[in-house]
Amino acid sequence: MSGIQWDDNIFDTPAPASTNANTNATSISKPKGGIQCPNCGSHEIETHAASGASICTECAVIVEENAIVSSVDFAEGAGGAASMVGQFVAHNRTKAYGSSGYGMNDSRENTLAKGRRRIQDVASRLRLNSHFVDSAHRLYTIAVEKNFVQGRRQTHVTAACLYISCRQEKSSHMLIDFSDALGVNVYKLGTCFLKFRRLLGLELPIIDPALYVYRFAAHLDLSDNANKVAMTALRIVGRMKRDWIVAGRRPAGVCAAALLIASRAHGFD
Repeated sequence: MSGIQWDDNIFDTPAPASTNANTNATSISKPKGGIQCPNCGSHEIETHAASGASICTECAVIVEENAIVSSVDFAEGAGGAASMVGQFVAHNRTKAYGSSGYGMNDSRENTLAKGRRRIQDVASRLRLNSHFVDSAHRLYTIAVEKNFVQGRRQTHVTAACLYISCRQEKSSHMLIDFSDALGVNVYKLGTCFLKFRRLLGLELPIIDPALYVYRFAAHLDLSDNANKVAMTALRIVGRMKRDWIVAGRRPAGVCAAALLIASRAHGFD
């Protein structure tokens, strides 16, 4: 085809820039697709490693600032000693630990581990499952964070946490059961429980006397009529509730009175 001249230079592409220059000139990572810009809704987010900020490439809005990173860096001091750069933040805390925070964190973790072992020991004596242990351990963690364990016996605090868990789950365990299992004074244990409940501001449900009917009936010599006596006692407790006889009285006393009346009704002396 005459009249057409090809210029080979038009197919030449410019040489790529030096990679060393780009490495030192920028500190921007790849776009983060999981974050959405609250201003324009774009997912084109770039992160500046130096400042820890995430910036939208569409509207230049700072999406995140001072982001926490999981990398650990060390710097060399004047005397040649290496020191950690940054602060340590635990997964369940909002405050950061400095260079001396590891010892504090280890001490806290040891305290929580000892508390959990103590809770498991008490729960095994009272035949409580792991659900009560987990709930009580969460309460014990709050007690440690609020320094409630300072100046108090660990036995009292762990028992109070486990008793609160039983109250929340409407279990038939009483405070005197914890006192007998641990061999401590029930009044001292009750004082610790009341102070901890006041500290947390918990509104625990009132104990239903019907929870103790079958438990108390199992300890009586009622032979094969134990179930019948217990059912009659439950109906008596229900009638006492409707007549406001339960208000202001101990649940154990109400349950014992109902069982006594039910036993007499079924011919037991």
